[in-house]
Amino acid sequence: MTTKNLEYRVLARKYRPQKFSDLIGQEILVKVLSNAIKNNRVAHSYILTGVRGIGKTTTARIIAMALNCNNRQIDEFEPCVQCDSCISIKEDRNIDVIELDAASKTGVEDVRDIIDNVKYKPVNSNYKIFIIDEVHMLSKNAFNALLKTLEEPPSHIKFIFATTEIKKIPITIISRCQRFDLLRINSVELSKYLLKITNSEKIEINDEALRLIVRAADGSVRDALSLLDQAIANESNKITAETVSSMLGLADRSKVFELLNSIFKSEVESALNIYKNLYESGADILMIFDEMLKIIHFLTQIKISPKYLEDQFIPELEKKLGSELIKNLSLSNLGMMWQLLFKGYQELQKGIFLYQHGEMIIIRLIYFYDGPSPEGLLNKIEKEIQKNTNNKDKKFSIQSESSNFETNNIEKNKSEKKINKTESNLTKIDSFRDFVNIFYKKREGILHSKLYNLVKLISFEEGKIIINKESISDKDFNRKVAKLISKWTGRIWTVIDSDSNIGKSLQEEDLINLQNKIQIFKKNKDIKDFLDKFPGVSIHSITPIIETSDKEFEYDNQIKNKDINKEI
Repeated sequence: MTTKNLEYRVLARKYRPQKFSDLIGQEILVKVLSNAIKNNRVAHSYILTGVRGIGKTTTARIIAMALNCNNRQIDEFEPCVQCDSCISIKEDRNIDVIELDAASKTGVEDVRDIIDNVKYKPVNSNYKIFIIDEVHMLSKNAFNALLKTLEEPPSHIKFIFATTEIKKIPITIISRCQRFDLLRINSVELSKYLLKITNSEKIEINDEALRLIVRAADGSVRDALSLLDQAIANESNKITAETVSSMLGLADRSKVFELLNSIFKSEVESALNIYKNLYESGADILMIFDEMLKIIHFLTQIKISPKYLEDQFIPELEKKLGSELIKNLSLSNLGMMWQLLFKGYQELQKGIFLYQHGEMIIIRLIYFYDGPSPEGLLNKIEKEIQKNTNNKDKKFSIQSESSNFETNNIEKNKSEKKINKTESNLTKIDSFRDFVNIFYKKREGILHSKLYNLVKLISFEEGKIIINKESISDKDFNRKVAKLISKWTGRIWTVIDSDSNIGKSLQEEDLINLQNKIQIFKKNKDIKDFLDKFPGVSIHSITPIIETSDKEFEYDNQIKNKDINKEI
């Protein structure tokens, strides 16, 4: 075995950041810590949280190096990485920087060892630093034992905790630390980072292979480097998309699109043949259904917002196939498909005969609902109503032309009654205000009051409204409203909740409109003279008077001299 082989280190260790400037995607954390170190405002304890492989332990070591660096100037924050202190911390042999794995040392006795060490000053560094990784694994008693020391540690002690499960840490511990949430690395930055490393390693990789690695890494730098390392081991000269797909056990994504297309078209034989070909080509059963779930999610995203197709990390083929698939799909279809697929995926994770189970899931997806969608039924009903209305209009027109004036009037009245009867079966609502007024007309006072005063409209369209009803505690409010309005209008309505605060209630809109009218009213010359003549008088509201007599506008001198009510 050669010396070169002995010295080999995996990419995740070889390219581990040594300075704050080497960290990617954590600009806020770097800014806060660098200012704290430069201004000598370093807290006695930090807690770093985030998903795996984004630099929590690495950041903790950089902080330790920066605080104990022998060559760092007062107005600097980066460690030199060359002094004895920095080198010993990198090599994990500095006696003043103690790194513990809470996953293996979870008990109160282990924490007591830390507490006993706290009273001793550092041997050859500025600070004694305790880095506790996976701190959420400590027991309840261990956390309690650490509380007092963590609250008032000696000036030479610093604690740095790292965890992926921040919710498992007691709030009493979190409140004693400065918390930093490390972010997932976005696809653009991670791609640039991987390209930089492949250039350093003199490895050629095509764009599609890079996208696959970035997608599989899911924002984790360590995962991305591990996958890249594995891909280099498979193909030392050039990494291709085929190599990465085979290495990850991914199904050919275009074939999965074809499989879903056959399912949507209810083509059982075609769907099962595509599934069989994917299996025989080496694709893992779980990975096939995992890809199907991801594609359903992708289709839902572009159905809601077509701008999602502008993402440069989505392959052009997927954009084209996805755009074609969603043409005949509704959000309700996609939601139902997601639920069925997710249920089947959970069954596969616990199942034994995976291939056969997968076939049965596909058949279940196709035959779950073999009929028109609710939207299709509604469209069909509306078309039938429109057709009947047109036929009746035509019949009445012919009859009116062949009859005299009196007969024409009679037939016209009959026609209007029949048309009104048809329209009453399917009442059209053009606005949210009309929607709310129906509840007033139908004597549903409580629901009308809540809809008018408390409900904020987010979106309105025929058959569906999106509202914010955070001020209403009734859990069945949406169901009651949808049930009544569907009954009264003759069509199905859906009422959807939203947390958005962009909308206003009808009461708020009316108040704003009233204030605007009052402001316009005040600009009238006569009104302005009237208000100037009687200081303290204000306009409270404006009510239109439909029928008035001339006597109501006749004011004699006696009335003018009387006290005027301060509210008009």
